[in-house]
Amino acid sequence: MAYPPDHHLLRDLSVVSFWTGDMDSRFIAPLTEHVARADGAMDAGPLFAVADLAAASTAIAGADGDWAGTLDLSVRMTDAVTTGPLVIEGSVLRAGGTLVTVRSEIYDGEGTEEPSRFIGTTIGGFRRMPRNQDYNAGPPQEREIGVRREWARAESGFDRKVSDQVGLVEVSGGVVALEKSPYVTNSFGTINGGTTGILICAGAESAVGNEFVAVDVDVRYIGQAKAGPVRTACEVLRVGDEHAVVDVMVHDLSQDRRTIAAGSVTLLARDAQ
Repeated sequence: MAYPPDHHLLRDLSVVSFWTGDMDSRFIAPLTEHVARADGAMDAGPLFAVADLAAASTAIAGADGDWAGTLDLSVRMTDAVTTGPLVIEGSVLRAGGTLVTVRSEIYDGEGTEEPSRFIGTTIGGFRRMPRNQDYNAGPPQEREIGVRREWARAESGFDRKVSDQVGLVEVSGGVVALEKSPYVTNSFGTINGGTTGILICAGAESAVGNEFVAVDVDVRYIGQAKAGPVRTACEVLRVGDEHAVVDVMVHDLSQDRRTIAAGSVTLLARDAQ
């Protein structure tokens, strides 16, 4: 089985990527109504999902034929993607025997696929591991500099908001649930890192009454979901006139609420955007 399958979140994000160097990449994703906030800027959840895909894919360049699983990823924003497309340029900072570190710069392409307006950074740690043949039996892709890869299929693309497409359900304030499905499963058979980021952003926004929007996101991946569903549990650390900070835990209900991810989200007031 190839990863991702034809019907998958990572296909519907309609990403284009190519290698700009031996360990350097560029990922481009369109800004559409289905990945946008109410003000038209790109929502933090889908942006995090693209950032995770970009960083993890870049980390594979330093994994010497192995796969790379995200251990942690931080996204820091100075501004929002308002014109699009989203452009992310990543580089392997260090490739060790077990761990790979990737740093990326985030841009608003302002109508082009070039890095135009700088708006943020990401940094992440990734663990080298053998490929799971049940989910990714194919050989490593050759890194051909400048050769474009279209992640979407002919039938790919969202027909509703990303939160609805992945199946998020707000149970109560700060509690958002997600069923484990093939649409959001990663190459190890658990919920993928980008979807976890979408869930964490949604949980944080729900915890503060959806009056703030997520901007900066830190996620540490702790375990794997088995059957699911998974749910967020939030602690509001700070709320001001213009910003809030929320810690978010993600629990797998099929494993006695085992924690599978922990995040911290900084949010800005909607009227401050």
